[in-house]
Amino acid sequence: MPEAPPRESIAVRVWIALVTALLGYRFFHFIWLNAVNIPFWDQWDFLTSFFAGGHPSPSTLFLWQHGPVREGLGLIADKYLYAATAWNIRAESFFIGGCIFAAMLLALALARRSFGRLSWMDAAIPLIFLTLIQWETMIGTPNPAYSAIPLLLILLYSFALLQPGYLLRYGLLLVLDFLLIYTGFGLFMGIVTICVFALECYWRLRGPASVPAAVPWLGLALVAATLGSFFIHYTFSPAADCFTFPHPPFQPYLVFFTVMFANFSGIWIPPDHGWIPPVDAMRIAGTIPMLVLGAVFLIQVWRLLKSGSSRRIALVAGSLIAFSGLFALNTAIGRTCLGPGGAFGSRYASLLIPAFLGLYLSVRELLVSFPQVRYRAALRGLAVALLAILVVPGSVVTPTLYGYWASGKRAWANCYLQTGDIAACDSRTHFQIYPNPATTELKRKLDYLKDRRLSLFAGR
Repeated sequence: MPEAPPRESIAVRVWIALVTALLGYRFFHFIWLNAVNIPFWDQWDFLTSFFAGGHPSPSTLFLWQHGPVREGLGLIADKYLYAATAWNIRAESFFIGGCIFAAMLLALALARRSFGRLSWMDAAIPLIFLTLIQWETMIGTPNPAYSAIPLLLILLYSFALLQPGYLLRYGLLLVLDFLLIYTGFGLFMGIVTICVFALECYWRLRGPASVPAAVPWLGLALVAATLGSFFIHYTFSPAADCFTFPHPPFQPYLVFFTVMFANFSGIWIPPDHGWIPPVDAMRIAGTIPMLVLGAVFLIQVWRLLKSGSSRRIALVAGSLIAFSGLFALNTAIGRTCLGPGGAFGSRYASLLIPAFLGLYLSVRELLVSFPQVRYRAALRGLAVALLAILVVPGSVVTPTLYGYWASGKRAWANCYLQTGDIAACDSRTHFQIYPNPATTELKRKLDYLKDRRLSLFAGR
C-alpha cells in the first residue's frame, strides 16, 4: 500500500489559523459596524409572504420566486431566524456571513481531503472567501438564498464528488443538486450536475467499471428532470427592467462578463461611488482572469475526458469554475443593458468565489503533481505568482461604496422612527429604502413591523 502523506507541520497549522482568525475578525467586524436593522430594497418584495400575518408553509417559502430564481432554503432559514430575533436584519447579515465563513472552513477541509495535508499556500482560501469585495451580500440587501446558502451547498457538493462509493456519491449529488437548483443562483449547479452525470456515463461506456451500467444513466435522467421541475409554474422575470436579448453588438456582453472577474480580483476596482472606468480599460483588465480561468477549465476538462474518473480533484475544480462561469454569463446576458458599470455589482462576487477556489485547487494540484521537467521550479513559481495576482489584491482592498449604503439606511431608519413619513425621510436623507413605495405597499409593511415591534421598531 502507498504511504500516507505526512501531516502538516505545527507551523503550517498556526499560519492557516492566524490568517483565518485575522481575516475572520475583519470580516465580522465589518458586518458589525455596517449592518443596519431595517429591511432594504428587494427584501420588501421577497418577504411579502411574511407580511401577510399568517404562517406560510415551508413549501410556499421554498418555491417562492423572486426575480429569475426561487428562494428555496433562504426563506425557510429567514422564517426561523426572524422568529428568534424579532426580525433583526443585523442578525440576518451575521447569518449570511456565518454561511460564507462555514463554506471557507469546508474549503480548507476540502484542500486537506484532496491533498492529504494543509500547505502554507492554503492561506489563499480565507483570502478568497472573506473578501470584502462582496460587502453587498452581507450589508446591502441581505438575502441568504442569493449566494450564501448556495455557496455553502456548493462546498458540500464538492465533498460529494470526492466520495469513493457510487451509491453515496450519487445520492448526495442528487439531494444537493435539488436544493441548489431551488435556492437562488445555485440554479446553475443544475447544468453542472447534468454535465457531471454525462461524464459518469461517458466513463462507463469507455470500459468496465464498478458502477452498474444503468446507474449513471438513471442519475442523468433524474438530474435533468430535477432541473426541468424548476420551471413548473415558473414566470419569466428578468432582474433588469431594461432587459433585451440579444443586446447588439456582442462586445458589451464580453466586457460585462470579464469585468465581473476583474472586479473580484481587484485588478480594477472603482475608487468611489459613481465612477466608471473607460470601457477599453475594463475589457483589458478583465481579460486576464477570464483567460486564466478559461484555460484552467479547458485543461481540467481535457484531463477528465482522457484520464477518466480517477481525476476527482479535476472534476471538483472544473465544476466550481463552470458554475461561476455560467452565473457570470447569465448575469452578463441579463444586465448588460445597465452599462459596463453594472458589472461592478458587489453581490456578484460571492458567486464568483467557486471559480477562484477551483483555480486555487488546480494550482495546488499542479504544484503537487507537476512532472520533473527542466524548468519545473520556474513554472511552479509562475503559477503561484499568477494566483497571487488574481487573489490577493481583491482580498486586501476595502471598497468605499459600502459607507453610502450603511449611513443612508441608518439615517433613513432614524428619520422614520421620528416622523413616520416615508416621503419626508426620502427627501431629508437623500436616500430611499425602496424605489417605488406604493408598488410594494411599503407603508403597510412598515406599520406591520411597528405594530408588532419588529426590526427597526424592536424595543420601542
